[in-house]
This record gives sequence, structure tokens and C-alpha cells, in this order.
Amino acid sequence: MDINIIFSIAVITVIFALYIYILLIKKKFTNQFNALETQIESYEFIINELRLANQQQQSQLTSKENELQTWQLEHQQVSQQLEHRIKIQQDKLSSLSEEISQIQQVQPEDKLYSRAQKMVLLGADVEELVRECDLPQAEAEILLAMHKRKKS
Repeated sequence: MDINIIFSIAVITVIFALYIYILLIKKKFTNQFNALETQIESYEFIINELRLANQQQQSQLTSKENELQTWQLEHQQVSQQLEHRIKIQQDKLSSLSEEISQIQQVQPEDKLYSRAQKMVLLGADVEELVRECDLPQAEAEILLAMHKRKKS
């Protein structure tokens, strides 16, 4: 009987040791499992924060794109208005250039008549007007006649 008791005690001791060993392993795995769960929760929190930040960035990007489109449209309209104004100013400049050319072509004759009038006021006669101003004799006579009428 002693052997049976010793064997029983040995078996109970081995079973008890195995039980304690299993409890220790279970505690170790439970701690590891809890640590992994905590790590997963922190990763989920970080992922949610990143998603929220991404949504905010997307919203800001969309807003900036809309601002850019509005800005581009405004500047395009201003550019078109300026191009139109430039064309109008170029047309006016061209018209004024044509007028200046016409005036310059007419001006030499006007200078001759102005000079002839001054000479008449200074007492020039018909022959002087014809010679100095290249006027036909009839025009020189008309200028003198007009001057005499103004005096009287």
C-alpha cells in the first residue's frame, strides 16, 4: 500500500504541477492576448484619427479647388474685358492715325494760306503773294480783296 499511496501522491503532484503550469501558461497567454487587444484598439483609434484627418484634408482640397476655379474664371473674364478694351483703343489709335495723316496732307495748303494772309496784313501785293506762296493770281487777288473789305 505504500507504493500505491506514493504513486497516488506522485500522480497528484504531477497533476497539480501540470495544473499550475497550465495556469501559468494561460496567464501568460492571457496577458499577451490583452496586450494584443490593447494594441489593436490603439491601432483602430489611430486609423480612425487618420481617416478623420484625411476627410478634413479632402474637404479643404475641394474648397481650395473651388476657390481656384472661381479665381480662374474671374481672371479669365477680366482678361477678356482687357483684351476687348485694348482692341477698342487700338481701333481708336488707328482712326486717330488716319486723321493725323489726313490733317498732315491738308496742312501744307493751310500753311500757305496762313502765310499769305500774314503777308497781306503786312502790305504785300498780288505779285509777292504769287511768288512767295505759290498761289494762283486769282486767289491772291481774292485774298487782297477780302482784306480790303474787312478794313472798310
